Amino acid sequence: MRLLTTFLLLCTSSLTLSAPLQKATQVLGGYPAQNLLDTGTDILGNAIDYPSENCSPRIHSDIIAMAPGQTGAKHTHVTPLYAQILSGTIKVDYEGYGINTYTAGDTFMEAMHVVHHGYNDSDEPASLLAVYMDCKK
Repeated sequence: MRLLTTFLLLCTSSLTLSAPLQKATQVLGGYPAQNLLDTGTDILGNAIDYPSENCSPRIHSDIIAMAPGQTGAKHTHVTPLYAQILSGTIKVDYEGYGINTYTAGDTFMEAMHVVHHGYNDSDEPASLLAVYMDCKK
């Protein structure tokens, strides 16, 4: 039991140290919470929107790992995507808008309707949590 308590304490401490300090709040149900993101715009300041055709919501999430030197393919998002950098540093090139650098603890709504690609130009692996707010296919 003591080993489990020590492990949980270490895990909680590392999460607390890596996450940026945000305003403490309470969520529905009265649970204490730490707000990570509250926005109506993507990372480039554009309004978050959904396709105008009939969209049945589908939410899914992935942890994306990027090896040192890895570059992702160019792509766009037509539905919102929430991202949180879990470890390392990831750069994203937003064509025509510049390059943003994200580090562990950063949270943001990814750019919509803009061609972009991520890359890890460091010597360390990086990972991010991606929560896709898609339409059912």
